[in-house]
Amino acid sequence: MKTLPRLIAVCTVVSGLGFSIALAASTQPQSQMLISLSRSQQQPQSGETDNLLRAAYALYGRGKFDEALANLNKAAALSPNDFRPLALSGYVYSAQRKMKSSSEAFAAAIRLQPQRKELYLAKAETDYLRNAQEEALEACRKATAIDPNYAEAYAMIGDLLKFDEKRRAEAIAALRSAIKINPQLPQPYDDLGGILESAKDEKGAEEVFRQGLAADPKHMGGRFALGRMLVKQGRLSEARELWEGRNSNEDRTYPQFIELLKRAENLKRATDGLAKNPNDPDALVDMGLAVMDGDSWVIDGRQKRALVYFNAALRLRPNFARAQYGIVKAFIQGVGPKDEKKIVDRELAKLRQLDPRLADELEEYRKKYVGGLIGTPVKLDQ
Repeated sequence: MKTLPRLIAVCTVVSGLGFSIALAASTQPQSQMLISLSRSQQQPQSGETDNLLRAAYALYGRGKFDEALANLNKAAALSPNDFRPLALSGYVYSAQRKMKSSSEAFAAAIRLQPQRKELYLAKAETDYLRNAQEEALEACRKATAIDPNYAEAYAMIGDLLKFDEKRRAEAIAALRSAIKINPQLPQPYDDLGGILESAKDEKGAEEVFRQGLAADPKHMGGRFALGRMLVKQGRLSEARELWEGRNSNEDRTYPQFIELLKRAENLKRATDGLAKNPNDPDALVDMGLAVMDGDSWVIDGRQKRALVYFNAALRLRPNFARAQYGIVKAFIQGVGPKDEKKIVDRELAKLRQLDPRLADELEEYRKKYVGGLIGTPVKLDQ
């Protein structure tokens, strides 16, 4: 499955004569970390520094990152003991995908304010994005040392370790700590349930997912993760109930739950239909199309399996356009040998004789279809 990239959002609060910036970085899609960059009592009064920070924040919001950094550098030079320009620089560098520079900026801010737990989590987020997992873990550990009840830091530790089977127990312990400290955080439920599911403890995973669902005031925590597991188990009616009971369509995992559910429901209908009418060409084509449905980046031989049904339908009903349509689509998706292009041309010509409209549709599909791994990873400043 693919997941959407982690996000960084920023908000600002200016009240009275005091000045503060609150930066929110999402360590997990649903987990927000707030960093209050307010003036500490030890910092000298500097209206010019504040003005530079305000201007930098405004420029940052407009995507003028270089100009924002210029102002922040001036502010840092003017007030070298003020951690705020360094912390905000960390977010600007992150927006530029200069993750090493971002991490260094947060580290510098930490040296000035070593007791601010949120700075460690901000650095951990950046280190995660530059694939420096051990540094991210170290930052999270320091945050929990400052505040043993820092749920977001425990949640991130679990998130960082959730795919490492050798450190599974460590990940589980961190996620359970996050849930115990703050049951309202939704992501730890998804991560913990996912670990248990990977460990073949589906009963435990379901229990955790349902706990997340109950703990979330919006009743969305764990909903889609549970739904995916129910689809795998063939419990489609329960999965459909979960989908119908949602109050949001936001699903950051790909393929999305609703797509998996629709495919599974379609496959079940096709399977049931073919079982009732095993010699029905329409039922065979329906089955072939259901078997072939899937994500373009997944190569699992489903197109070859579908061809069996399409060819069987043609044997029963020669010149059946729907069956020929399925054959052409399967070859476009890439099931043939090296001379695949010639095969597609040949099968498409057959379809054109049967139904020019369907042939035109697949001509366009052929131009746009991209199979296998799509795109390349975004290059980050390590």
